[in-house]
Amino acid sequence: MSLAAIAEKDFQDAVRSRGMLALAALFSLLVAAFAVVVRPGGQGGEQFATELLLRFFVGPFLVTTLVPLVGVVVGYNAVSGERESGSLKLLLSLPHSRADVVFGKVVGRGAALSLAVLTGFLLPGLVLFALAQTGALATFNVGAFLGYTVFAAVLGVVFVAIAVGCSAAAETQRRALIGGVAIYVLFVLLWGAVTGQFLDAASGLIDPLPVSQRQVSVFLRVANPTTGVELLSSAFLGEQLLSGETVNQQISAVSMLVFWTIAPPLLGLWKFDTDDL
Repeated sequence: MSLAAIAEKDFQDAVRSRGMLALAALFSLLVAAFAVVVRPGGQGGEQFATELLLRFFVGPFLVTTLVPLVGVVVGYNAVSGERESGSLKLLLSLPHSRADVVFGKVVGRGAALSLAVLTGFLLPGLVLFALAQTGALATFNVGAFLGYTVFAAVLGVVFVAIAVGCSAAAETQRRALIGGVAIYVLFVLLWGAVTGQFLDAASGLIDPLPVSQRQVSVFLRVANPTTGVELLSSAFLGEQLLSGETVNQQISAVSMLVFWTIAPPLLGLWKFDTDDL
């Protein structure tokens, strides 16, 4: 119950903050702006119009770029901020373990970010649905739009978990922020270049192994949570989620998303447990 209590308090504090309200408003404005640009209509049919909006506009410009950054901002000061302010000692004087604190922060802040993302996506979705009902738009795929918001929220939770792990391991907010931003830059901006250099350097080591360089390349691709979510959301929009030719890649992507949600908080907790507050 201690973990649940911390998660509930963090969630309530985050939801009531002006930052979360501003975030939901920002998502709504951006999704609405992309919807105006795309104008889903009858030219390409229902599925094409909705996929065009989500996969080629909302996805690369909002989900895989902005959502991870927001996740880092939401989570980086979760533990380190309370450590610097001194409130962490008071929190641990109550019947809460350090594991309760770390994972309670992940759950609470992840849930708050998910709510902000879902709210920000659903408001424009409701407007588009209403326009489709009145005939102002030819078609609008509600199921695809709602499902895609879930993938966006999942990506946000993953980066919150990574940032909270950095926060638990760092002694100051500054170090936690540097760690979170470094991971964001690696995954969002540099992953292709870094993994490409790695594959070139390790080609001689891979050849004797019972795996091909292409298999290693595919694994490295899905190991990135942003590209993993892109793969899963694309399969969902194409009605081939956990099926079709990429099913093995999708299973690997799901496994890596679970890994990135659990491993960083565990590593942060390991360092946090050894610290003398």
